[in-house]
Amino acid sequence: MKRLLLLAAILPMLSSCSIMGPAFTGLLQEPTPQVGGIIPDGKRFTPAEDPATGLYGYLNDWGMWAIRPQFEGVQPFRSSGMARVRIGHRYGAINTLGQLVIPAVFSSGSNIYAAIESIEKGRLAGLELWAEEDPQTGLFGYLDHFGRWAIAPQFPSCRNFGQNRLAIVQVADGHWGAIDMQGNMVIQPRFKSSSDAQTAAQRLGRP
Repeated sequence: MKRLLLLAAILPMLSSCSIMGPAFTGLLQEPTPQVGGIIPDGKRFTPAEDPATGLYGYLNDWGMWAIRPQFEGVQPFRSSGMARVRIGHRYGAINTLGQLVIPAVFSSGSNIYAAIESIEKGRLAGLELWAEEDPQTGLFGYLDHFGRWAIAPQFPSCRNFGQNRLAIVQVADGHWGAIDMQGNMVIQPRFKSSSDAQTAAQRLGRP
């Protein structure tokens, strides 16, 4: 009888331990980031600064680094699973694994936002381009939304593409003309100012 009573007392304890064990173990494990910035239990990553280095990364809801601090600046993750980050003086975008999906080649925060939105909308690469300076040569070209040169750096100065899908560019002798999105010179560089070239581009009346 005593053995039966002792067994009856022990069984609930064993059952309780079998339930608590896995739950406790799970709290010690860092969750795996998923697409969209969401970890398995529905929590999200929070941008945070590492006070020891001054660099930024992302914390999960247990206060652990989901993405280690390695950036000079970060923004919250978007619903697409991308977040804008800054490395040095350039901007790029990462996924929830901390991998660069757009390399940090954009000097403008607004341009990287536009590139991210272009990817989110499923637009084809090259449908939108952004003027950017090549830090190695000091010349300007045009990047697609993946941060690749769609039009190679070759201009001393240039402007972003307008609604007519033309961009005003300066050539080596200082004159200005206009190119299309394939890099073809559609208005010859014979103008002494960018405003005159812009007026000529507007007169073409392209949609």
